[in-house]
Amino acid sequence: MRVKFQTMSPKFQIMKQRTRLPVYAWPRLSKTDLLCIRIGGNGLGNLLFTWARCLAESERRGWRMIWPTWRSYKPKNRRVNPYDHRIYSDLFRPTARYVHGWRKPWCLARDRWISEDQACAEGARPGSVVVFMGMEGKFAPFLRDAERIRSELIAISRERHLAAFSNADPAPIAIHVRCGDFVRQSSYEQMVNVDNSSLPMDWYVEALRAVRAKTGHELSAEVYSDGTAEQLAPLLSLPGVKRREYGSSLADIFGLSRSRFLIASGSTFSMWGSYLGQVPTLWHPGKLLQHVLLKHPEREFEWAAGEPLPDWVPETLGEPGAAEAKMSPKPGPRGTTETVGAASAAICNSRNLTDRG
Repeated sequence: MRVKFQTMSPKFQIMKQRTRLPVYAWPRLSKTDLLCIRIGGNGLGNLLFTWARCLAESERRGWRMIWPTWRSYKPKNRRVNPYDHRIYSDLFRPTARYVHGWRKPWCLARDRWISEDQACAEGARPGSVVVFMGMEGKFAPFLRDAERIRSELIAISRERHLAAFSNADPAPIAIHVRCGDFVRQSSYEQMVNVDNSSLPMDWYVEALRAVRAKTGHELSAEVYSDGTAEQLAPLLSLPGVKRREYGSSLADIFGLSRSRFLIASGSTFSMWGSYLGQVPTLWHPGKLLQHVLLKHPEREFEWAAGEPLPDWVPETLGEPGAAEAKMSPKPGPRGTTETVGAASAAICNSRNLTDRG
């Protein structure tokens, strides 16, 4: 007996294709992820590695991203770093690119989870959820996707955190001083070799003086920090130096990215500012963890007090503005704190507002 098989009609084939589940990709930012809030986990700079790696891989493979759980609760952080509680509840909002709302728990409960490594090695079947975790490789997996990462980060950021883009004339030099949860070590060797170590304030002061001496101009500088006024006093007392506060960690990263030269803290937070803006960056010896500049990798370098600066530094910083006077031995007024409000419509030419499905 011969069995006659009938082929599916074109209409049925189209319907089947439409109902076929995609492959999903989920940046899981903490082990304890309750979908509406996380318990513990990394700071923003380290969380962005997971999100960006997931974004880059999803773009390459056509996967649909699931909105990460940004909101977190960290009881210890209120004691260790009272200046930044790292809740991250109001930094971002999802666009059409992401599965979010009630669809997020439904998708995660319905579909099979597989690891990022397994999916990249063996492929992922439709209806799978590829789970991204950790910060392995840091910038390496998405290094050459800098413009895409930057555009998407701006697109998902709430407008009040884009204040840096409304500043028409940011200071040419940005200085990121990490205090808070960074530990002051008892010896120079420990400070250089141990992660999350705070750097000596004298080094920041000497670095700024060296840059100004190399350019021959008293270029203005802005300090981004979670430290107290007392901790930052050696820097803020220098002429032409002021503290910049945009109101959130995300906004400060964007602020760092708009400078022309960055004196970094040795943290991944500084690295993100350098990467997003492709900003030439000076690092303390032993603190340049990874090169992130694409066109001019030589413009991120380690420097110790007393060493000469590269000859390209004046070219990068350019001529000073009208408010930046010629070098003078006279001490200037004490630096002050400046807070910038919500971003204006001027950010639109820097922001990609198109939601991609």
